[in-house]
Amino acid sequence: MQLQPNNGPRGIAAIGSMTAAIKAQRTLAMAGLKVEVIGLSPTETRRGCAYGIEYPLTAEGQVRISLRAARISVAQFLQKGGNAP
Repeated sequence: MQLQPNNGPRGIAAIGSMTAAIKAQRTLAMAGLKVEVIGLSPTETRRGCAYGIEYPLTAEGQVRISLRAARISVAQFLQKGGNAP
């Protein structure tokens, strides 16, 4: 089942480089998640990450597990839209 990133609140995994963001996108696609690589403003994250992976917030657990298993480093997880948890 593929989840659409534009339905409801979205999560963002802030990643330091475009190369790592594309690797994360491919990893999550293999896990059945449709995600999008997005550009981030340096002020949006603590470390000033330039790229992120946007995904449905409901899939955050699967995103975290998949990225950890692939040893893809995430600087920060953010939420966009909806109410903050």
